[in-house]
This record gives sequence, structure tokens and C-alpha cells, in this order.
Amino acid sequence: MPSSSHSLQVDTELGSSAEPVPSDHLRPWLPLIFAATAYLTFITRSVSLLKDADIYWHIVVGQWIVDHRAVPHVDLFSFTIRGAPWITSEWLSEVLYFVAYKLAGWTGPLILAALSASVAFYLLALLLLKRLPNIPVMILLTAGIAMTSFHVFTRPHVLVFPLMVLWANALVEASEERRAPSFAYLPLITLWANLHGSFTLGLALMGPFALEAIWTTDKSARARVAVQWIRFGVLALGAACITPYGPESILVTWRVLRLGATLSRIGEWQPLNFGEINAVTPCLMAGLAYLLYSGLKLPPIRIAALLAVVYQTLAHVRYIDVFALVSPFFIAGPLAQHLSWPALQHSRKVVPPTRSAILAAIAALVMASGVVIAVMDITPPLMPRAAVEKLKERRAERVLNDYYFSGYLIFQGVPVFIDSRAELYGPNFINRYVRAIALDNIADFVRLLDEYKIDATLLFPSTAAVGLLDRLPDWERAYVSDVAVVHVRRTHDLGADTMK
Repeated sequence: MPSSSHSLQVDTELGSSAEPVPSDHLRPWLPLIFAATAYLTFITRSVSLLKDADIYWHIVVGQWIVDHRAVPHVDLFSFTIRGAPWITSEWLSEVLYFVAYKLAGWTGPLILAALSASVAFYLLALLLLKRLPNIPVMILLTAGIAMTSFHVFTRPHVLVFPLMVLWANALVEASEERRAPSFAYLPLITLWANLHGSFTLGLALMGPFALEAIWTTDKSARARVAVQWIRFGVLALGAACITPYGPESILVTWRVLRLGATLSRIGEWQPLNFGEINAVTPCLMAGLAYLLYSGLKLPPIRIAALLAVVYQTLAHVRYIDVFALVSPFFIAGPLAQHLSWPALQHSRKVVPPTRSAILAAIAALVMASGVVIAVMDITPPLMPRAAVEKLKERRAERVLNDYYFSGYLIFQGVPVFIDSRAELYGPNFINRYVRAIALDNIADFVRLLDEYKIDATLLFPSTAAVGLLDRLPDWERAYVSDVAVVHVRRTHDLGADTMK
């Protein structure tokens, strides 16, 4: 039996030769740090978050749903196609925004959107940290916040950000483990389908990862894995139909896509403008540079999925959110292998923060956001408030409006000529409207005024039709400002005739 002095000598020698295990105090804090960064970033940009005028009509729809305890099935807000079949696949988001507005004015929708985005980044950080070391996660999260700030507004699509992150992670994780996702994720697609029409993207994402799981599993198990994914896909499709409209919500996406080239006339469906400074371009360039320099390799199906998302991001601005929140999962697994992270992660000791430290951090965040909200003017910009008052004063009932002003008109109870529900109006109507106010066909613009019995117009000062209306003998300017110009038909002289 060895002596105690010999044992002590051996222990001393082992202790002196072993390297100390480094401690990682930062890692547990990263989700909260990036959630707080995202939240403060978005609420300090309140003007940008509220500049999309669609929030006005979303709040009106939410109020209508609450008041009637039902969802709409026909158009309620235009005078051009009033009563035409129409559904809202965003009904639950609209109710949430209405309640937030009712409780706290414009601060309510602002906080609701900022909180949803920050929760998404919290989840994204938490899930990526299961696969990657700190620095890559920090780079991906920083790029994600920078890119989404380009397209975060107080609109329904922001409320599905957390669901998008959880759903994408579930699909990728299941694919990597050669199985179908758990049925526990099916309620996510049901909630998504009631919040925003982009749930069809969630359904579409199942395809490539089901194929990857089947392709990479052993031949003997492929049939079993295929059956699992088919069963999950069928159930997910059924879960997506649990809405007040049933499967009709899925058809809305098809109606939007049928607009074809007309979509390019709508802001968020336009391609990314590389002629302007934005956060997306440097992030794309930096990612491409890293791929070329490091030699990171992705499986073929991942490459196809990533390129599809990149293409959609370049072709349509609205896909920036998908690129920022979903594509990191496409590369996380291969990047971890490339960095040899699975072998290295056990060499570090993660030190969790204390509960008091977490509570103190949350309290500091709440106080900081309160100060920011208190000192900022939280009201939507560029709204034609005085111009709409002039329209009401002149008792205008059939107003030819600029596309951007439609939400505010609906909010003020004024029927619109056109608004952002593009699938409702269809390509022919939209194309004719755009060509008319741009004076691509002057004769057709004049015909349009008579055909729809327009008694007033509400247009941006820069709109081409404004100059023509100034010259038409039957029309006069009733109001002008830096935001909007109102013209009234002279035969519709029911109110005061002063210009401000």
C-alpha cells in the first residue's frame, strides 16, 4: 500500500502538469445581451418602426373583430370594390395591435413589435449557442439585428419572428438527427397561421429538410424516416388550417403570387437596392468573403436552401427577415464541424450568472427603455392629418388617394380608392392605378376620375398627376403641404374654399 506522502507527491505532479480549465462568464449572458440590444435598437428607432402606414388599417381591422366578435369575409374599407370577397390571415396580430394601441396609444404597438423581435433574437442566440462558439454567434446575431432593423415595422409580420426561429430550428435539428420533428411543434404553425400569412413559408421549409433527413440516413431506415416526415407534413398542413377561415388562409399566398410582376410596384416586394446604403449588402459580402477564404463546405441540399433564401432576399425586400433569422440554422452545423467546436466545447467551463444579476440586468433594461420612451415623440410620421381634415370639411366621399395614405384614411373612416391589400385589387386594377397617377396615359387618368366619380384627390406633392390636376378646369387645389396635396372637383363645392 503506497504511503500518504507518495500519494501527495503524485497528486502534486498531476496538478502541476494539467492546464487549468478556462471559465466562460460571457456565454450565458449572450442571449439576454442580444435581446436587450435588439429591443433598445428598435424602440430608439420609433420613427422608422411607425413609418409604415399599414398599422392604421390593421388596428381598424382589429377593432372591427373585437367589436363584432367575428372576422371579416368581405372588403369593408374601399369604395371601388366594397363588398368584394376578402379575408385577413393576420386577424390575431390585428387584435393584439388594437389592444396594445387601446392600452398605451402608439407606444403600445411599438413596444409589442420591439418585444417580439427581441424575443426572436433571444431564442436565436440561445439555440445557436448549442451548436457554435461565442464569436460566430455574436457575428451572426449582430448581422441579424442590423439587417432586420431594415424591415422591422409595427406590422403583423414582426409578431411571428419568434415562431419562425423555433420552427426553423426544429426542422434543422430533426434533419440532422435523421428523424421528423416532434408533434409538440405543430401548435407553432397553428399560431403562425393566425398571426401572419407567411406561415406558408414555414410549411415550404419542411421540404428541403425532410429530403436531407431521408437522403443522409441509412438506406435501411429511409422508408421509416420518409413516413415520419410525411406524417408530420400532413399534420402540419392540417394544423395550418386551424383558423377562422380554414384552408382558405393558404390560398391567400397563391393570390399574392398570382400578381406576378405587379408585386414589384409594391415597396416590400421590390428588389434590394444596391445603390443605397443598407445593412444587408455588407453582411452578404462579408459572408461570401468568409466562405471563399475559409473553405467552409455545406451539404448540397443546404446550399440549395440557402441560395433560395438569398435569391428571395435580393428579389424581395420582405425576405430580409427570413435571411437574418432562418439562414443561420442552415450553416450552424457545418460551421461547427469546420471550427472543430464539438471537440473544443468541453474544454471550457461555463459559469452561469446568479439570479440576482439577471434580475438586476432586466430591471436596468426596463428603466432604460422607459427613459427612451419618455423622451421620444412616438407618433407615426408623414401622416396627412390636416389634409384629411380638409377632405372631411369638403365632405369628399370618393377620394383618389396615394397608396401610402390609404391606412390613415381607413383609420379616419374615409373610404379609399386603393390600399395595400394587393391580392384584393388584383394586377389589372393596380397596374392601371399606377400608370394613371404617373400620367403614363393622361387620357386614361381623366377617364378614371370620371369612371369612379372621384370628387377629391389626396396625393404626394411629387406625384405626377398633381401637376395635371392643377391645369384641369374642373379641379382646384384645396390644400397643400410638404406631405400632401388635396384637389377637389369644382362641382363638388360643399365646404369652405380656402387653401392652407
